Amino acid sequence: MIQFFDDVIRQEFEKITPLERSTYAMTDGIAGRLDSVMKRKHISKSQLAKMTGRKPSEVTKWLSGGHNFTCKTIALIQQAIGEDLVRVVVSRRQAEK
Repeated sequence: MIQFFDDVIRQEFEKITPLERSTYAMTDGIAGRLDSVMKRKHISKSQLAKMTGRKPSEVTKWLSGGHNFTCKTIALIQQAIGEDLVRVVVSRRQAEK
């Protein structure tokens, strides 16, 4: 349970829908994973921007934790860094189709 020290913060938090909370958790997780890989591989924001053909300001948005990634953007980043940020689990039944 989250403990709030300010009624204003509590009231604002209560306005966030479960979908918005879930979405933010996902985007924050992707950003955190990207940041971790970049640090481990010593990839700077400007280097990643060059690797993906994007501007450094866009890389900053990716790392902010609130960016709504598209599948295409995730695939682009994964190809550039050579690692998965997201893995999709496919059941055996789905794979056989």
